[in-house]
Amino acid sequence: MGPLRTERFEVEIDDVDAVGFKKVDLPSQSTQMNEYREGTDPIWPRQLWGQTQYEDLTLERGAKKGDMALYEWRKLVVDGKMEEARSDIAVSVLNSIGEATMRFEFVDAWPKEYQPPTLQAGGSGGDVATETIVVTYNEMQRTE
Repeated sequence: MGPLRTERFEVEIDDVDAVGFKKVDLPSQSTQMNEYREGTDPIWPRQLWGQTQYEDLTLERGAKKGDMALYEWRKLVVDGKMEEARSDIAVSVLNSIGEATMRFEFVDAWPKEYQPPTLQAGGSGGDVATETIVVTYNEMQRTE
């Protein structure tokens, strides 16, 4: 079995009925490096770890008439209803027969940005109106 392909995946968002995602930018994570040196140490500093930071999760899907799930989820944040806005998200990479082979879970996620479709007259005719949601979260775990 070779490397996994990127075109088969599924997104689950608790309490938000949103399907049909065409693109997912999974976030990277990094740990800050802090230098430390005491007066009696050699001239080079020690490399110590600091706080771990996670980038945002970005989800994009085709906009559909009457489907306002992502917009309404974001509106909860705008209206100050943060506890209602928090959801857990799972993104699974699927193999050729639809089984989850890699799974990322995002705990206490909430939408910090909603991007409506970009419209452009004179396009190629095959362009699809997409909406994007940028999500932040408290914790990211890879469970498979």
